[in-house]
Amino acid sequence: MFKPWFIAGISACLLLSACGESEKSSRGIDYMPEMYNNPGYKSQGVLELGDEKSRRQVPSMLLPVAGTVSRQGAGYQIEATDFASAKLLVNPLAPTESVLKTGQRHFNIYCAACHGKDGDAVNGYVAPTKERPDRFGGIPSINTANVALMSDGEIYHIISRGRNRMQDLSAQIPSATRWAVVLYANALARATQSVLDAEKRLAELEKATAPGAAKANDPEAKADIIAIKAMIALRKQDLQLIQQGGDGDAFIPPAKPVPEYVKPTWATEK
Repeated sequence: MFKPWFIAGISACLLLSACGESEKSSRGIDYMPEMYNNPGYKSQGVLELGDEKSRRQVPSMLLPVAGTVSRQGAGYQIEATDFASAKLLVNPLAPTESVLKTGQRHFNIYCAACHGKDGDAVNGYVAPTKERPDRFGGIPSINTANVALMSDGEIYHIISRGRNRMQDLSAQIPSATRWAVVLYANALARATQSVLDAEKRLAELEKATAPGAAKANDPEAKADIIAIKAMIALRKQDLQLIQQGGDGDAFIPPAKPVPEYVKPTWATEK
């Protein structure tokens, strides 16, 4: 037989437990409580890049453990403002057809939106135009003499580190592909400048052979005009091959347009 005081104690414990936390909110002792009550780490942090003059914050994943090396290699080590070191970089790729196709494809994906598919920023979607003067200013064109005179390392450095409003594209474009984009951008700039230089020379010759000019009746000057016009036509065709874009299936002459319907003609019997 249980004594009355023992029964009263048990009843009091049951009553108190019923009025407290339910089983759904309290399960007693937790086994390995760190698995249930773990601290909430932030998956996104902020990195500060550059020196005091060019300091900027970019979102990044949590930093890797010190001393670890990425599977893709040690990464790009030159600082954003160190263009002297970047100029010494040598492009490891040759401008073959496959390399230029790869560069063109990634240029059209990542660069053309701002700099234009033909290298002219006005034909992109960011630089201001007459119709859209509210867009961002200071977007440079790729098909200029300044870009044509830049070394491969300098262009690669800008793609890898960014410049002014341009963000770095090292996370989007692998290192080898960045070099391919550099080769395509150079080819695009040189082809454009070649056409512009030829057109400038043509204008000078036409002015020199105008009626009343010094070489108005010079046969050699007129022959030069005919030759340079033919050269401009060929250079424009080459430029079209470079600019025509697509998914990398470029650098082949564009097909001539075929009419949907050609009216048949009846040959006269002889």
